Amino acid sequence: MPIASQLNSPIREPPPLHISRHRSDTFIENNAIDRFRQITNAESNNRTAEDSKNGDDHSYDHRDINAYRRKVGEIVHDERFDVFILILIAINSALYGVATFPSMKQNADLISDFEKVDLAILIVFTIESSMNIFYEGKRFVRDGWLMFDLVIVIISWAATKVKSLQVFRIFRAFRFLTKVQMLRNVVVALFSVVPAIAAITVLLLLILYIFSVMYTQLFKNFFEEGYTTVNYFGRLDLTLFSLFQIMCLDEWSGIAYEVGEQDYWAWLIFIIFVVMSAFVVVNLIIAVICDALQILRKAERAMLFGLSEDEAGEWEAKDNNSNEQVQTEEGRIQQRINDMHRMLDEVVASQEKMHRTIQYLSIVVNSQETKNLSSGSKVMQ
Repeated sequence: MPIASQLNSPIREPPPLHISRHRSDTFIENNAIDRFRQITNAESNNRTAEDSKNGDDHSYDHRDINAYRRKVGEIVHDERFDVFILILIAINSALYGVATFPSMKQNADLISDFEKVDLAILIVFTIESSMNIFYEGKRFVRDGWLMFDLVIVIISWAATKVKSLQVFRIFRAFRFLTKVQMLRNVVVALFSVVPAIAAITVLLLLILYIFSVMYTQLFKNFFEEGYTTVNYFGRLDLTLFSLFQIMCLDEWSGIAYEVGEQDYWAWLIFIIFVVMSAFVVVNLIIAVICDALQILRKAERAMLFGLSEDEAGEWEAKDNNSNEQVQTEEGRIQQRINDMHRMLDEVVASQEKMHRTIQYLSIVVNSQETKNLSSGSKVMQ
């Protein structure tokens, strides 16, 4: 078949790619919706069973109480109610910050207005906790976040009577943890890695103690001899505080320069301590927290799809592998398409060259025929 006809013929398109990623996403969304429906139906059935259990005598009073409980539950679980509580928490926290200004403390009218607003917000929080207790019943005690809110409210009421406890009223700002899901996830992740963080803390304390004894023995007389402006290493407790300051990178270079002016090798000990404490240990804590967030993500995925944590981890690994395979397959196909375009360009260029060659040969043949005809006519003459 001629090359020109091959170029003019339509190019067959490659078959459509059935990428498993799109199918898996659709499958995940459908399963997630079904799973959420199952969880919601199970919770509603459990609560209905408990409500019916509380009203076994079928009296009108119990039916009225159950109706009230359902109504209260609709209120406390309404998103608008949650937003309202969040706004009150933000206002209350901002007021506590404003109350620290001297102009606020010197104005008796402002202090009185502040106390009234604070009491009104506390009453709203108390009503909210009471509504949760009334709706949840025995389940209230098993919910750690609701219990945390109740403890905050109790401490706030105690602070209104005991003046020394008024400083703890700012703890109401912690209620952001119970209302914002992302903050709750971070707190849950932190509690899940408490053993690992405790082990890293023990390692940090061990490093602090070893270097404190070392620094005290090496530099305890530097302040008495006038080498340093502050008694950094005179006693073990002072050395511990100084090393904690160095670990936090708080003007540690100034301390190192003062000591290094007398002992030129002292800078090496400071650098070793900073690297071991500020860099290695702190980065270990950050890595543990990141792992905790990853574990929390697997747990949420397991709860969503009804899998165990191991199965959720395997499923996530398979999903990542499938995504890599899809990307690799797409890259191969794109490479093949680029190769086909390059070959097509080469064919077009060769056809143009052949066309010019044919034109040149035609011109040469025509000129030769013209010369032959002219020479033949001359011979005949």
